[in-house]
Amino acid sequence: MDHANSQRACEFLRSYVNGNRKLITDWLDGSGNAEDVGSHLLCIMLERLAIDEKPDLSGIAGGYIINLFQTVPGGDLAAGRLMAQRLEAGLQIPPELVPLCAKLLRQQPMSDVAGNVGNKRGPKARKGRRDALISVLARVLQAYFGVHLAPNDTLAENPDHPDSACEIILDEMAEIIPDLSSMKAKHIALAIRRFEEDHRWFAG
Repeated sequence: MDHANSQRACEFLRSYVNGNRKLITDWLDGSGNAEDVGSHLLCIMLERLAIDEKPDLSGIAGGYIINLFQTVPGGDLAAGRLMAQRLEAGLQIPPELVPLCAKLLRQQPMSDVAGNVGNKRGPKARKGRRDALISVLARVLQAYFGVHLAPNDTLAENPDHPDSACEIILDEMAEIIPDLSSMKAKHIALAIRRFEEDHRWFAG
């Protein structure tokens, strides 16, 4: 992991938070469902996939994107919306995404994760909904920007190490989720792991 990836992840999350405060606060206050949050996040993150005439989905980049569609709650909704935008613009479906789109057209889940999530609304308590949100965000930052979930104890003491997903979430979301300000990156990582263990339908 390098500083450039970490910086891009910070900029992405800062832009997401600044542009979607109502979506985030509505989710934390008990509105919406896990698929709403995940699909909206992916559509923002992968918006160029809807408009680039020939997006580069070869190798690792394509693998990351396919993995996001298959593992983030709402990934099937995001894939459907992005591909519909391509078709409306007269663009072809990238060959790497044809198998996923075929499953969507047949109304088949793209993965066991998508099939298990359904329309579950997620935890009722605000803390649980907070952990659901940071779980999705951490997964996106890890998969798309190549950052680690959290620093190990040695790196945590080194001010020169690139920020991890949990550190980025702390920096960029503490204002909108004040209880994060009293936590450390390792606490965020622990909260994510506990949440995903308790909600396997969400984590996949």
